[in-house]
Amino acid sequence: MSKPNKLLIMPSFLESIQFGLAACCIGLGKCCQWMQCQKSQVVSKEQYEVLCLGLKGVGKSTALASLVGEPIENIEPTTGFNIKTLPVLETTMNIKELGGAEEVKIFWNKYFQGQHGIVFVVNASANEEEEELSKEALEAVLSDSALKGLPCLILVTHLDKPECKTIKEIKEFLQGVFQGRKWIVKPFHPGSDEGIRQGLEALVHLMMHSE
Repeated sequence: MSKPNKLLIMPSFLESIQFGLAACCIGLGKCCQWMQCQKSQVVSKEQYEVLCLGLKGVGKSTALASLVGEPIENIEPTTGFNIKTLPVLETTMNIKELGGAEEVKIFWNKYFQGQHGIVFVVNASANEEEEELSKEALEAVLSDSALKGLPCLILVTHLDKPECKTIKEIKEFLQGVFQGRKWIVKPFHPGSDEGIRQGLEALVHLMMHSE
């Protein structure tokens, strides 16, 4: 029996190694391409910066805590700012809540640059003086050039109180403040994030079309 020809075996062995290396390179290339695609998708995802404002005690912190599933009992008033990041539709929304006390309110405009939208919280059970103060604060915010043209969500709280205004009454009270700006009004009921989530989804649509 003749001996195997090593010259015939060796090229076949080398070809197998080369083929394996080529397959690995192709696989690595596709893997890198997939990772780059995934990275591109993350980077290109819309991200919006939104300010949440309103007078002290209107329920800003409670509404945002409810939205992200945090406990809403015994929430302390915000003395500086509070940030919530959450997905809304196909976007990521960074909501920065600023405290509503007078000593904090004077610094609101320091945070106006780089925003895409506004959430302004009003208390449906406020008395006439508190209503006027809330309206004046909203007018001051909307008149700032850094927030010019930005869409606004009015979030209405304390709708469970017997003396509260209706959504329709609040719309009529604030009607003249916006002067052509896109705005919407939604209710917030403790224990349910339906109203605020619907409001934020509507705000996303307004922000998309205002770009």
